[in-house]
Amino acid sequence: MSGKPEYWKGPVCGIDNCKSRQYHEQDGLTWCKKGHQQEGTRTQQDEDDFGTQGRKTRIRKETQEKISQIYRGHSATSLYLQAYQLILWKQCHALIHTIGLPGELEAVVKDLWALRLQLLKNKTDATSEEDTVFSSQPQTETETEREDEDVPSREYKVKGKAMPSLIETLGLCYLGVVLLRLPVGMGEIHRYVGSPLEPDHLRKTIHNLSLFYTHHFKLVFPPLNAPLLLYEHIRDLALPVSLHPITLHLSTLLSISFDFPFPGSRQRISSLPELQLISLLTIAIKLYHPFDTLPRHARSLADPAALTIDWPTWVEAQNAHDASTSSEGHLSSGSEINVTEADVMKMTGEQLDEYMDYYERTFINAERVESKSRGLPKELLDMFPIGRLDGSSPAHYTCQIQAENEHAAVEQRLKTVMGGMKLRPVASEDSEEPVRRIGSFYKRFRRVEDLEGYAKVFYEKVAEGVGVKVETLVLAVGQIERRLIMWREARVKEGLEEEEGSDGVEDRAGEAKGDGEDVHMEDDRQGDDSTTDDD
Repeated sequence: MSGKPEYWKGPVCGIDNCKSRQYHEQDGLTWCKKGHQQEGTRTQQDEDDFGTQGRKTRIRKETQEKISQIYRGHSATSLYLQAYQLILWKQCHALIHTIGLPGELEAVVKDLWALRLQLLKNKTDATSEEDTVFSSQPQTETETEREDEDVPSREYKVKGKAMPSLIETLGLCYLGVVLLRLPVGMGEIHRYVGSPLEPDHLRKTIHNLSLFYTHHFKLVFPPLNAPLLLYEHIRDLALPVSLHPITLHLSTLLSISFDFPFPGSRQRISSLPELQLISLLTIAIKLYHPFDTLPRHARSLADPAALTIDWPTWVEAQNAHDASTSSEGHLSSGSEINVTEADVMKMTGEQLDEYMDYYERTFINAERVESKSRGLPKELLDMFPIGRLDGSSPAHYTCQIQAENEHAAVEQRLKTVMGGMKLRPVASEDSEEPVRRIGSFYKRFRRVEDLEGYAKVFYEKVAEGVGVKVETLVLAVGQIERRLIMWREARVKEGLEEEEGSDGVEDRAGEAKGDGEDVHMEDDRQGDDSTTDDD
């Protein structure tokens, strides 16, 4: 038999306006004196707790260690190198699957990166006291590391123990291409970067990295694959293929083997093999297809220079090609990052689709957004679906169709230029009247300000094709021209200039002496012999 319930005092019940403050417990439930069931736990007040009503008590939480989101010291170095390595792998992956380079490129670049890591071991060692400095800017001459007193101050400009900058990932990819002997130039890598990159930035990085690996690891890079790369440059610039053997013969005359420079040697802008190649091509153009309108006579119709480029047609073809890949056609590869609000208003429907495809594959990951607990609800995402409405794949166009369209546009430009070439007048060696021969009145350009007309357009296109400034190209061509002057002076000194039956290219080079008011090929070594590539 149950006894009388034990009541305790608590807050007002409040159920059905009940004013009762008396409570008791029965069968594990709390009831007020009027019979209303209460929610929660018992709030009985013990005698020892008399006078403590209204007092707040807080439960002390277990102390948790704070984890900082900002890493410093060796942890920061390790994280930086891991992120750097991921970026390097993604760039190799893009070059393999976008440009179509062989898969061996990834292994070669990985080996180059492994060599670089050997000099960074101390920075990831917790027992080391070396400080880590992060910088995305290219190193300047004042930052040159002098580890060896016998090393000349201009020998290399990449610190062996400094953290690598982001631009060096592209330099490593280029050196990997060189080791595989692939015909891929600086300009092609420059165009596929996808973000704005200053001209000459990549050139300086490649030059410094080649010296760095040669100095620290005695790694000798093979010569540039000049024949194939020269063909690519001639095709991209819509120039006659007859310039190919002429350019290579000029390199033979000047003993240029397209080797990478060695540490300790005098470093010039033209020391980089690809700049040597493009400079020789420019000289060949100026010898056989000058930019002026002076009539020059070929020796016969079999002369390789019997046909000359019609420069107005060449400029028109270049402008038409640029228009077909920008305004009227598709978005050119790499141009998406530079799109502005004004550009969007001028885009066609297809270009808008291509830009949204680029934005989707670059910045949006639908699977990750939907899986996040605080992300947008799936119902809201379904209201604004991503992807093309017709369900077509944008990646197919980006990798394959765009390359085919670009190839067709280049072929069309080349046909236009070749169809517009003009036949030069012919004057045999027995002609009694004085005539201007091909190669005469060779005009040199010592400064960018000297460029004008078609010469200026040509230099700008060539510089854009290799990813350098026009000033850099002018200096590089000038340095190679001075070597040609020295070769010509040596021929004159040996009495070979009057020798009959000499090669046609040698004759053109010897005839490039000029007269009148033209800037002619003469030795002007004072003042414009740039010593290093980073002056």
